[in-house]
Amino acid sequence: MLGYVVPDKPELKVREYELYSAYYCGLCKSIEKRYGQLPRMTLNYDSVFLALIISSQDDTKERFTTERCPVHPLKKRLIVHDQKGIDYAADIMLLLAYFKAKDDQQDEGGLKGSATVALLRPYYKKILKSHREKGIMIENCLKDLSVLEQDRCPSLDRAAEPFAKLMEEVFAAEWFSDQAIVEAGLRSIGYHIGKWITLIDAFDDLEENLANKNYNPLIAQFGEPKGENGKDAWRNKIAATTERNLLFYLAAIADAWKSIQTDKNSGLIENIVYLGLLRKTEQILGKGTIENAEPI
Repeated sequence: MLGYVVPDKPELKVREYELYSAYYCGLCKSIEKRYGQLPRMTLNYDSVFLALIISSQDDTKERFTTERCPVHPLKKRLIVHDQKGIDYAADIMLLLAYFKAKDDQQDEGGLKGSATVALLRPYYKKILKSHREKGIMIENCLKDLSVLEQDRCPSLDRAAEPFAKLMEEVFAAEWFSDQAIVEAGLRSIGYHIGKWITLIDAFDDLEENLANKNYNPLIAQFGEPKGENGKDAWRNKIAATTERNLLFYLAAIADAWKSIQTDKNSGLIENIVYLGLLRKTEQILGKGTIENAEPI
């Protein structure tokens, strides 16, 4: 996951922002408690959304504490503890970080990539003991994605499918397998989040991939612009198709959330689903890069 799934901060109520921060810090504390300090470097905002969604289906009441941390030593932070969804999201985040490191090692080589893989491998092996099926599934989906990238697949739908299936399985936590409606809703959220992330990332990287000739499913599907004068028209054509698809995925995510909606975390989740994802869509389509988008 790439850090695109965030709330619309100006529209958050104070208690919702505090809850979001508490889940973020809860993920960090979950990693520290079970795996130590070093894996905390993999923490990202997308994993908070996963934790919020999974925890919304768990009627266990959150346990909050206030603590200081090395990053914010002067002020105590609100932290959620002992939440099943937080531990699950932290584990999945580490699995994805490990496979991303392996992919970077293969693409770029060098000591840095090898060192990161070596650093994360012990945690990957430990997580596999409790999430073996998820780990195997993630690896297989990423292998399928790698094949499509190597073949420079010209179909956007085909190129997005492996990551969409990966996210579908990620959101379908094992303990919901006997709850058909909940599992179906979680799978739909994950699948369409995967499609949305793949497409918005492809558009975000459009100019960079065009310049360095790296694979991008949008360039493979639409071709390269005809000269410098044709670049604006080319980009606008891609943007129009991209926007339609992204809005379709967002509508599907919203419908899936409605099917499993609970009171727990609902205000914060709705901010992300109805406002945060839409705002990020508008920022990337309008400015062309996540670096220019407003931070959370």
